[in-house]
Amino acid sequence: MEELASIDWGAVALVVLITGGLLWGIVFFLRQNRKDLDSLKETLQSDGEDNAG
Repeated sequence: MEELASIDWGAVALVVLITGGLLWGIVFFLRQNRKDLDSLKETLQSDGEDNAG
């Protein structure tokens, strides 16, 4: 029980917030990359159709 009393809960909260922020950032980055990839594929496909016709 003395171990729990000696834990700095402010530091624990800070670590949790930083970890959550990093995870949110990674998810946001990956979603944005996916949108950019889909947009690039559409652009390349339409350019290819324009050049073929």
